[in-house]
Amino acid sequence: MANITEIAKIAGVSRSTVSRVLNNQPYVVAEKRAAVLRAMEQLDYRPNQNAVHLSRGKTNVIGVMVPQINHPFFSQLIEGIGIACAERNISMLIHQTFNDRQQEQLSFTQLRHKQIDGLVIGSSVSPSEVLERVRRDGPVVVCEQRDGNIAQVSVDHQSGILAILSHLMERGHTSLGLCLGNPASGVGLIRRHTFKAFVHENGIRTSPDWYFEENYSFADGKKVMNQLLTLAERPTAIIVGNDYVAAGIIHQAKQQGINIPEMFAVTGFDNQPIAEAMGMTTVAQPIERLGKEAVQLLNRLAAGKELPACQPIPLELIVRETT
Repeated sequence: MANITEIAKIAGVSRSTVSRVLNNQPYVVAEKRAAVLRAMEQLDYRPNQNAVHLSRGKTNVIGVMVPQINHPFFSQLIEGIGIACAERNISMLIHQTFNDRQQEQLSFTQLRHKQIDGLVIGSSVSPSEVLERVRRDGPVVVCEQRDGNIAQVSVDHQSGILAILSHLMERGHTSLGLCLGNPASGVGLIRRHTFKAFVHENGIRTSPDWYFEENYSFADGKKVMNQLLTLAERPTAIIVGNDYVAAGIIHQAKQQGINIPEMFAVTGFDNQPIAEAMGMTTVAQPIERLGKEAVQLLNRLAAGKELPACQPIPLELIVRETT
């Protein structure tokens, strides 16, 4: 295979000139650049990208770690990250972890070995102290609220849950259930703690039988409703952390002749298209914007710039027919 010494000989230039052309550096006379390119074409030369990246000290690739690619929230988050990366000519390496700590370690190892320039974490089950150690190996941005000095972009999930709780209390509901996805994630912890504090402070009834976790899909929502139907008593409303799970609950309730919201109220989260289609009360969050801001923040970290104070993105309660 051809090398830069052969290219330099055919082009009649120095090896350093060939190197500058390969790395697209300035200060190369146009005639010499053209001669190098002609020699590369003549020799059918293909640069070793690993070597180029090693010489530059960067890969132009960032890691993106999410629990599930096909989850509506994370697919939109990836879309936002992808748009911001395309604007900066950066590639993404997406890793699906399924909320498994060992899988998360694979992304952390890639950062440590400089196989990626930085890491955007959509959600993680690893504790904050682990993420604190990971960020010593390179730029890390987390897309959820976390303790410590971890760079993060997030939405204000506490205000979102409080808005739903206040709305349901105003509608006269005195017994509430809660249905979450991953209870160990930063988002899951905030939602659960906010719910528990609110119902305690306002004298609202709840029950362990009305609490559900690890629910992510329409089918999961149907299962939740089936479980509620087996109980001697169910809450008058349930708060769900995902529009698709909420849609499954609503669908199954209607199949069993339960009128929504007269007999049972349901709220979702995210304001996905299915929420509008089903007339669902939910919380709108700007997921694509979250992904874009994560890449912006990662770039600031990589450039060694001072980080702005974390200001969670506000959310909006959308009231429709299910409450």
